[in-house]
Amino acid sequence: MKAVPMTIIPLLAILAATDASAQRVDVAKITCKQFLIGSIIRRDYLALWLSGYYNGTRNDTVVATDTVQKIAGKVGTYCEANLDATLMDAIQSELGVNK
Repeated sequence: MKAVPMTIIPLLAILAATDASAQRVDVAKITCKQFLIGSIIRRDYLALWLSGYYNGTRNDTVVATDTVQKIAGKVGTYCEANLDATLMDAIQSELGVNK
């Protein structure tokens, strides 16, 4: 009987910790400058999203940390040279993914 409440407590803690004012972000509108300084959303979160977006276009369901870092690195390098470009431009240019 005690096992049920003990399994519910972590679930309730996770639910209570979620931000009630969750924000929606249109990645197509994020500029390279915003990506680099993390002014819209944390850069590591976007890097993970980029990996998922890229892998989704390839029907690849595996998330590998080195792949996430490589993708973020390629996009970051492009963005450093093209601050006014959009993040989607960087994705298209560096990863060959169409918008």
